[in-house]
Amino acid sequence: RLKTEKNMKYINFARYGFMGALVLLGTTACSDDHYDVKSGAASSKTLWENIQSNGATDSLAMIMSRTYVMKNANDKSGKQTLGELLNQAQTFTVWAPKDGTYNASYYLKLLDKRDQLLAQSSDPTSQSNREAWQINYDVANQFVLNHIARFSNESNVGTQKVRLLNAKVSVYEVSHNLFNSVAVDASAGNIVSANGSLHLLNGRSPFAYNIYDYLAANPNFSKVWAALKDPKVDKETFSESGSTQGAMNENGQMVYVDSVYHQTNKILDACGARVKNEDSLYIAVLPSDAAFETAFNSVSSLFKYGSSYAYDWSSERRVFDKTDNNALRVNADSLQSYSAKDMLISSAFFSTSQFPVANQTDSAQVNYYATHADSIKSTNNVTYYNSNPGGVNPIFNGQSPYKASNGYIYAVNSYNVNPAYSIVSKNEIKLQYGFFIATTQNDLTALTTRQGTLVELTPANRNENVKGSVENNMYRRFEASNGNMTVDIILNNIYSTKYKISAIMLPNRTNIANIQYDRTTGQEIEETTTFDCDIIDDVTNRSIGSARNITISNDSIQSYVLFDSFEFPKCYVNLPAGYVSFPRLRFTLSRRNQTRGKTKSLNISKVILEPVRD
Repeated sequence: RLKTEKNMKYINFARYGFMGALVLLGTTACSDDHYDVKSGAASSKTLWENIQSNGATDSLAMIMSRTYVMKNANDKSGKQTLGELLNQAQTFTVWAPKDGTYNASYYLKLLDKRDQLLAQSSDPTSQSNREAWQINYDVANQFVLNHIARFSNESNVGTQKVRLLNAKVSVYEVSHNLFNSVAVDASAGNIVSANGSLHLLNGRSPFAYNIYDYLAANPNFSKVWAALKDPKVDKETFSESGSTQGAMNENGQMVYVDSVYHQTNKILDACGARVKNEDSLYIAVLPSDAAFETAFNSVSSLFKYGSSYAYDWSSERRVFDKTDNNALRVNADSLQSYSAKDMLISSAFFSTSQFPVANQTDSAQVNYYATHADSIKSTNNVTYYNSNPGGVNPIFNGQSPYKASNGYIYAVNSYNVNPAYSIVSKNEIKLQYGFFIATTQNDLTALTTRQGTLVELTPANRNENVKGSVENNMYRRFEASNGNMTVDIILNNIYSTKYKISAIMLPNRTNIANIQYDRTTGQEIEETTTFDCDIIDDVTNRSIGSARNITISNDSIQSYVLFDSFEFPKCYVNLPAGYVSFPRLRFTLSRRNQTRGKTKSLNISKVILEPVRD
């Protein structure tokens, strides 16, 4: 059974004290003109005047008279109160909770705290100022605007969906006298006003939490929320160009009449999950506080960073330009913590628009598909496979979801995700694309030699005596001239985990043009290809793993396992922007393996890296 706000008893709204309670940053779909000051109201009472004069709404009037209109969570202008908004010549419908049916003192105390914080500093960038406006936004967005809609909603006597000024959608059942499941006081009737209609409610309309709201409000997600609100992740930037200048203050500082701020969150912005958006639908599978440490430790094992990384790869000279004292230095522990939390959270959201279900609004269909599908892909393209085919995917930990206004949240108390089955994916490096490779020899003369030769197999050159096939009938041929030949394959996006490393290799004789014949007998000379492999470290440029004397079959195209289980000692994913580093897979065809009866070439279709799954 889906858990709703009514049975979310464990949410402790007081955990934020008077510092903004739920710290919600939902966006509004309403245009800015909702808040423009307008003139010309009719002579009869406005909505605001009716709220002030009605003896049943004194508390609401007190709250509205002190709560400023904010166009969004970053608006700090505070020029107009919500009471003044309802005094304008715009049409609204208001469902006003009556005195004594809700905890009005809770909101009034929050506004007291807001005023105390504003008194501490007039600097809009100060922490106290930001906290103050966050409190104001919370009171407006979660409470007052949760009871107000644009336009008149009286023409439909049936059931209608109403979009409120906080962008939430509520159901108004006129014939049953219910608004968002709260009883409308039928005895009070429709209090017609000059600019709309006023109804009295026997209680507060419950705020419809979206996924982002739940993460802020639910104490079981305090660790996930702390990661999202880390100052390195969540930033508010003042836009001087977008703000309206006023006059200089006594300290010679510009005071802005209208200040514009831009809010960014590295984790949520990068993963593409718009979990504040009321018009999108997502499923979130996140570890509760009880499972967070286990989840973090599991994922962080993929992000073991070294103390330094060589970078600035020269494709011409086939070396890193920045090495030794010029190499990138990182705080390995800090980067590991950030990267693990980033991956843990950003790969936890799934867009239901990708689910092949008949009705996206049917909670049963949507959740059944998510929990029973063979695999589901997150918004940042991490695929979670179902290790329980036909049954519930273990990643859901047997939990029932909470219903949010824009989806469903599974708060898992046990982290049943093996990163090797999800985060670390199979990586195929196809050598038909030359920019993936680098080769060196002791007698290089041209760039084409360094890149090898791209060969396409056709009916005219294909040796039918060689079994097997290659993708797109293409491979890359590297031919030695004198001395040792090495072919370096760049390994991108490597995690600090175990990989099985294989290569699709072709016999030299696959292409009939490469077959060698005995000059005397005219018979084909049987040749073998034997080579060595190494993993080359970026900093030392030396081997940190080796495989020796790998021999290619002369009769078939095959996949050869170069390393059954090679564990990379450090991670190359999520390095600071602008710094690209990687290890290399080196094939070596030594001089000793170029004698008679042995080929002088390596023919490679692709290199495959697969996570080792214990």
